[in-house]
Amino acid sequence: MRERLGVDIGGVLIDRINDDTDTSFYSDNYLKTTAVPGAFDALRQLSERRFGSQIHLVSKCGPRVEQKSREWLDHHDFFRKTRVDPMNIHFCRQRQEKAPICETLGLTHFIDDRLEVLGYLKSVPNLYLFHPTSGEVEKHAQHLDRVDRVESWDDVLAALT
Repeated sequence: MRERLGVDIGGVLIDRINDDTDTSFYSDNYLKTTAVPGAFDALRQLSERRFGSQIHLVSKCGPRVEQKSREWLDHHDFFRKTRVDPMNIHFCRQRQEKAPICETLGLTHFIDDRLEVLGYLKSVPNLYLFHPTSGEVEKHAQHLDRVDRVESWDDVLAALT
């Protein structure tokens, strides 16, 4: 079976460190929001070393944030820098809707900053909780036994290469 990686966008690719600044993704300056450190390089390495063209972005958001996300990815030259196929981007409106997308795509690995989301992904055998908030972990702790915690993209590379 071919390995396939799924990656969330907000908090995993687009850094939440900017959330209280004028370069927040939710401000008019959203294109200036920074990427999570190491994300682009790590995805390029994962493409080259393990997953090839089978890296997919799967994100929950509304129509406006979907458009902003697409613009941000283009503005930051994400697809060229990471070698992720631009056709491998999937959006849904509810967190639990990520599960059928992952199942349809046959994803074998998934990285998300929300433990709640990872709890829905029953068809994905390898789950990675990326730099979560303590509140997220406390609220959805029943799912911790199914996930590996990673705090950075260096940790992701260590786990997946």
